Amino acid sequence: MTAVRQQLWQLLRLVEKEDLHLQGVTGRLFRARSRADPSSTDWLAKKLASPRGIDTLESFVGKFSRMQDTLMDKLLPTFLQAVGESVGTALDNLNRAQRLGLVQNPDAWLSMRLLRNRLVHEYVDDLSELNAALTQARTLVQELHTAFLAINAYATARLQLNS
Repeated sequence: MTAVRQQLWQLLRLVEKEDLHLQGVTGRLFRARSRADPSSTDWLAKKLASPRGIDTLESFVGKFSRMQDTLMDKLLPTFLQAVGESVGTALDNLNRAQRLGLVQNPDAWLSMRLLRNRLVHEYVDDLSELNAALTQARTLVQELHTAFLAINAYATARLQLNS
């Protein structure tokens, strides 16, 4: 196995773990919200009222950010290199991934990066604004998951990586 394919295999295993943990914390964070009005900030206020709720929220933001970073900045360029595509800017890489059927909307991924920055680098004092950002991040968790599955399936089938 070439060095690039070995690195790809390692990154796929890493993202698989990140995906598993992100799916778990997403379920824990948004469990109470699914019973409430999604536009309501009551569930968020309750989360922020306890250390456990704060920890769950911070865990979600951290895991969302980490998986997004790993996928966009590490896995995607390594994957493209392994399949013989040229590697360029993040947008170039996303456009190539879209052409290969691995991501649906490159612009959504750029928005995801901005959202990640907003969630990571500042505490949002306005609960309705934080709620809106978390709602957006929650929907993007599925995009991350779907992209990982597509990249993994493509690499496994076409590059014959060890699973």
